[in-house]
Amino acid sequence: MIKVKASQKIFTDTETATLTGIGLEHLRHLARTRHIGFIARAAEAVGKQAEQWLFTRSDLMVLAMLYHHC
Repeated sequence: MIKVKASQKIFTDTETATLTGIGLEHLRHLARTRHIGFIARAAEAVGKQAEQWLFTRSDLMVLAMLYHHC
C-alpha cells in the first residue's frame, strides 16, 4: 500500500520510483512506452531544457498495481 498526502497531486519521477519500488530508469522507460505520466520542461540558467517526468495519483496507482518491484 502506498500512502501519500491528500494534498499532493503531482509526483516527480524520483518520488514515484521511491513510492512504487520501480527503478528510476525502468520507470522512465515505462512512462515513455506506455504513455504514463507527462514531461515537464523547465528552462535552466544556461538556456537548455531540463526534462523531468511527473505523475498524477492515478498514474501512481496504476504503476503500483501493474508493475512489480525491480
